[in-house]
Amino acid sequence: MEPVATPEFVAAMGLHVSSVCVITTALKGERFGLTATAVSSVCASPPRLLVCVNTSGFTHERIIAAGVLCVNVVGEQQDKVAKAFAGMLGRDYDRFSAGEWGTLATGSPVLKNAPAVFDCRIAETIAQFTHSIFLCEVVATQTHVADEPLLYGARRFRTLRKTMATPTTDDMTLESLHF
Repeated sequence: MEPVATPEFVAAMGLHVSSVCVITTALKGERFGLTATAVSSVCASPPRLLVCVNTSGFTHERIIAAGVLCVNVVGEQQDKVAKAFAGMLGRDYDRFSAGEWGTLATGSPVLKNAPAVFDCRIAETIAQFTHSIFLCEVVATQTHVADEPLLYGARRFRTLRKTMATPTTDDMTLESLHF
């Protein structure tokens, strides 16, 4: 079987909804980052994430050189951060001025008050045509559950529709999440 045409694939993937993440790294005292949605859990033991980054982007080579990165899950109230790191606020805009930043174990920039942060060491890099797949060992996390994650789908930012009741631990177990 032949793969589908690129425009057909892009149109279908455009309807896939994902959380918005800002991937950051630091190298020789400078900070770098980009907005991405291609982030996924690989396994919980050891804790690993999969992060896909376009090889043509400015930050890609800096991530490889640093060997570390941070996945910052952007909150609904932090949409300006997502736009800044996606280049939507202009080429000369200082991306890191859009949020408050700190660090954890790796020294990569960590977005304060992000719903979730995964500070990672890159365990393996897999080249796939236009992208690199980084398999990342999570060495530190940070959570801030007061803000819902920002979503992206159908070529625009979206928010979660709120439910009337918060799920209980009886409603959802780790086993049901298939980590």
